[in-house]
Amino acid sequence: MKVDLNRTPFVKKLIKALKKKHPKAQKQLFDSYAGYLYRICFRYLSNRELSEEVLSQAFLNIFNHIERTDIMDEKPLKAWMKKVAINQSLMELRKNIRFTHTLDLIEEIEEAPITTDEQLLEDDLIQMVLNLPDGYRTIFSLYVIEGYTHEEIAQQLNISTGTSKSQLCKARRILKEKIKQTEISYEAIR
Repeated sequence: MKVDLNRTPFVKKLIKALKKKHPKAQKQLFDSYAGYLYRICFRYLSNRELSEEVLSQAFLNIFNHIERTDIMDEKPLKAWMKKVAINQSLMELRKNIRFTHTLDLIEEIEEAPITTDEQLLEDDLIQMVLNLPDGYRTIFSLYVIEGYTHEEIAQQLNISTGTSKSQLCKARRILKEKIKQTEISYEAIR
């Protein structure tokens, strides 16, 4: 049974119970947010089993550390849990991925926006991002989807700012090419 977390008094009561480590409150939170946080983990890891493991660890971290927060409303709770899931995903990536290091003195790359035909489906775009190499996908997700700056990404991933910019540029080039191929396929079908 999913809980309507938009009811402010209920949310405050739930958070208080979570801070006291009540199992029913933990289950309610898990049932309400597991799908949302799983999609975040999957966006970074692109592997179902690994995303499930990271999700479990993220919830353990949430349950073990929520009492240290001053969170009492849904929006800050959701934002904090999202950050925990992203950080847990990035820690897993750091264990398994060696990012390509480049010099910080790379040329500034003009970032052209990715444009799509109206026929291009959202599912196609999501699949294209998920099929990017791990490093490209991670940086693309952090920069474009989550809104982190290159400096923040570099600090999070222990890479140079130039590497972040370079990986984003390469990810965009790959995506633009895949979008062109998909648009050509759609034209052939019409």
